[in-house]
Amino acid sequence: MNISAEKRKLKPGVYGPLPTFFDENQELDLGSYKKHLLSKSIEGNKGHCFIVPVCAGSLGEAVHLNYDERTTLIQFIRKTLDEEGLSETPIVAGVGGSSTRETILLARAAAEAGADAGLVILPAYYAAALNADQEQVIQYYVDICEGSPIPLFLYNFPANSAGQDISSAIIEEVMRRAPNLCGVKLTCGGSIGKLVRLTAALDATPSIDSSRPYPFLILDGLIADLIPWSRSGGHGTVSGIPNFAPLATMKLWEFCNKANPTEEEIKEAARLQAVLSNADVAAVPAGIRGMKYALNKMHGYGAAPRRPLLPLKEKEGLKFMEALKELLELEASLAEEGKCR
Repeated sequence: MNISAEKRKLKPGVYGPLPTFFDENQELDLGSYKKHLLSKSIEGNKGHCFIVPVCAGSLGEAVHLNYDERTTLIQFIRKTLDEEGLSETPIVAGVGGSSTRETILLARAAAEAGADAGLVILPAYYAAALNADQEQVIQYYVDICEGSPIPLFLYNFPANSAGQDISSAIIEEVMRRAPNLCGVKLTCGGSIGKLVRLTAALDATPSIDSSRPYPFLILDGLIADLIPWSRSGGHGTVSGIPNFAPLATMKLWEFCNKANPTEEEIKEAARLQAVLSNADVAAVPAGIRGMKYALNKMHGYGAAPRRPLLPLKEKEGLKFMEALKELLELEASLAEEGKCR
């Protein structure tokens, strides 16, 4: 087994999946990518918390990127962060492939390019066959963890894996058999119930954590329920909302980590959670098309995903922007507060 001891530690916190921007010829637009990466990283690094960039995931259109493009993005992120004095910020990269062999190759390439961890969703093409025998799911994650030089996150997202929903019992078995599994991202129904069961397993068997060079992280795939998630033992979120509102996101995360919040702070945290939750409800179904539409209106980045996906139509886009209005107003007010300090 090849388990690397990375200098950049994976900690509880906010993990922000980045969209991949394309130019008018559908080629990588690294100029826009750099502007967006730095705006999120620098804003999110104010204070003691930080946003960990996640590239080539679902929002990053991983399935639309070839092998070389994935590697290019990781190298570009590492170089950009290092140049900005953010060399301690880790990078998580989507490395899920259609087979065990391909996923291991992608994980090795990501490690060489500068990624500190990988994120792996179940292959979708043979979903029915995989569902027929869950031992195959367990073996898949055990095999890729053994073959990967960087730690891996198990990513449970039924909507993007042909309906495959990994149970907490299966995840627990993978945890026990794969020491190079560093955590899970749960973007699924009943996620808090799974969190409670997985947390109980970690508490009941301390060796699951002690067998790893890092604490096992259980991350929410949404930000809509971050407060109850944190109170139930969760370690943070992987959410697309920081792409729109890094300051509001990090303020909510800081509230989640307050040891003895005042009554006023509790009320403010509830207000923040409600605003971010409402935005999340709109952002999840809008997906990458909605995100790119909004970022185009906000910052001028290219609105087009890679085909066969097409840009969001104007009517749908305006409706989405209206749904984000309260969040964007909150973000603007927090930015203004920061200028006045």
